[in-house]
Amino acid sequence: MSVDVDIYMNNVVKFFKTNPNDLLSLIPKDKEDEFYEKIRETANQNTNKGEDVTLTQKQIIDICVIINGKVPKGDVVQEEKLESHMRMTNFGIIYLN
Repeated sequence: MSVDVDIYMNNVVKFFKTNPNDLLSLIPKDKEDEFYEKIRETANQNTNKGEDVTLTQKQIIDICVIINGKVPKGDVVQEEKLESHMRMTNFGIIYLN
């Protein structure tokens, strides 16, 4: 564990304790501990990679999406959900006739 991560986490928790409505707009109240744990994990990963401890906007959004029971867009293999006559490409879905 890093001192930087501890300081960052203290600031995050303090912010959401001061602004509880901001937290509730992101996640359900009963998932608060899970939210903080995932932020800590991601901050530790950032530190281990030699990056800034502060989470990016995308990292925070991905955590919120996961906690709310969904899969972040970049992590899903969309082709599994497609019918056999459809293929996902860089340009979107292609329908095979």
